[in-house]
Amino acid sequence: MATWICPKDGIENPHAEKRCLVCRHPNIPRIVVLQSVATGKEAEFTEPVKFGKAVFTHRFADPDAKFASDLQFEIIRDEVRVAWIIRPVGETVNPTCYDGSPLGPDGVELLDGGIISVSKSKMKLKVRFKKN
Repeated sequence: MATWICPKDGIENPHAEKRCLVCRHPNIPRIVVLQSVATGKEAEFTEPVKFGKAVFTHRFADPDAKFASDLQFEIIRDEVRVAWIIRPVGETVNPTCYDGSPLGPDGVELLDGGIISVSKSKMKLKVRFKKN
């Protein structure tokens, strides 16, 4: 059975638990990595961040960046939901999608291997997490 060790109290917890069974410390990956499916270029972050056309153009060098708005989406660390969340930012020319479905206003939890895109097929970014 897969487990994780709580960094606060050293207790071994079942992998499916989002919080330590003893101290309730959240088990959220510290580092999120987004990788452009088209170019292979990556961006790593540990804090909330907003993404838009300029980042897609310069950081990922993706030709599909032209389909994005100046601000397209944000990714936040949600301690209540115990997850990294992607949610839309304001009005966009094309919707942000996660695994092919448009994001609602509350956003969705990012999962390892998930695909973020502008519209259903442009500017695809693969999600992965680095271990804490």
